[in-house]
Amino acid sequence: MGDLRASDRIHIPGALVVFRKRNKLGFFERFSKPMELYNITKSGVCFKTDKRLRRGEPLCVDIIIPGEKTIRLLGSVMWTDEVSSRDTMIGAQFAVFGKGKNYNSIKSLERLREIQHKYNSPL
Repeated sequence: MGDLRASDRIHIPGALVVFRKRNKLGFFERFSKPMELYNITKSGVCFKTDKRLRRGEPLCVDIIIPGEKTIRLLGSVMWTDEVSSRDTMIGAQFAVFGKGKNYNSIKSLERLREIQHKYNSPL
């Protein structure tokens, strides 16, 4: 059986990701340098970074798409895959959408759906 999410994943040429993680005091650090967004769904994002991240680590992620307003989302690292001595692929899942401090806004979910519809093409 294949990957059931494959048709949901979208690659957007020129799209970038910047992220920041929480420090030991619970505050978010500075944003990373911009990195290529490999793919995105309405539930998560995949990108490569030279930073070391741990599974479960909370993130604040900005999705930067040419010609679109930046989307800021909360999430956490779901998986990591070391691809070289310097770089790691990261799969981050977005936090739940709703109202409240630890939720992503419903407006963000609507924007992700719009982007998915706009850029949806076979990979």
